[in-house]
Amino acid sequence: MKTYSSMDAIRPKLDRPLVTLGNFDGLHRGHQFVIRQVLDRSRRSGRPALLVTFHPHPLKIVRPESAPPLLQTHEEKMARIEALGVEHVLVIPFTPDFADIPAETFVREILRDGLGASAVYVGNNFNFGRGREGNPELLRRMGRELGFEVPEVPDFLVLGSPVSSSRVRRAVRSGEVELAQELLGRPFAVTGIVVHGDSRGTSLGYPTANLETSAELVPADGVYVTRARVEAGERDAVTNVGSRPTFQGAAFAIETHFLAPAGDLYGLPMEIRFLGRLRPEVRFQSTEQLRKQIAADVERARRFLQGVPSGGGD
Repeated sequence: MKTYSSMDAIRPKLDRPLVTLGNFDGLHRGHQFVIRQVLDRSRRSGRPALLVTFHPHPLKIVRPESAPPLLQTHEEKMARIEALGVEHVLVIPFTPDFADIPAETFVREILRDGLGASAVYVGNNFNFGRGREGNPELLRRMGRELGFEVPEVPDFLVLGSPVSSSRVRRAVRSGEVELAQELLGRPFAVTGIVVHGDSRGTSLGYPTANLETSAELVPADGVYVTRARVEAGERDAVTNVGSRPTFQGAAFAIETHFLAPAGDLYGLPMEIRFLGRLRPEVRFQSTEQLRKQIAADVERARRFLQGVPSGGGD
């Protein structure tokens, strides 16, 4: 995949590209639906496909106090885009000056003059330009005037409602990781580095790998069936997210117990893929009660995972 950070190199290489435009946070099934339409048309027509996105997320510049937690890092998003088969990506640096460009100027100077777009594909909830004044209807009106088309893209529905990044966030925040997987087309995942914890899991007979992560969004506090990707491969697991209320003074942690030994992972990268929620996090009256509950959680996780193919749905 060829990634561009400015338009200067695009026009000589890509003649009248089919452009799809968006933030693509999470690269959920709605995003995938739009991108695949562009790629399919590119294969049929022979015209190049170009995905245009922004970094950082526009709201982190325009309204940082209300910017949503991102579903994935920029690097993760780019890897997902490449995995879909996209060959050309323009990443526009989103700055305060860029945020101040009027929508009509963006269409004329970037989409027409800069990129020479022959068609522009966007989702129905896409807004752009100063004050988010631009929308798909403005694009269609100006496209007729400037010589490019803006095909109508139907919403991609799951359970009767359009898929959106905000809907995925709500599912994750509420612990509905199975719904999040349905919306994303893959399990919601958190990545980080395995670090030393306080060894409470080991003392209970269920050693855990503690994840240190810079992820902006994690599932609601609770106990989850997970699969972890580590250096040695994929491992079935149970993961606790929360502050471990049974232990006084315990800090927030993401702790993963592997259902089979995984070796020494300290200092190594790990990805935790959330497949199902077993229960909320609760305070137990004794460590013995907690030990019995963990044993029950592990058994339920084993039964759950019997019906999940390797790869966790990805």
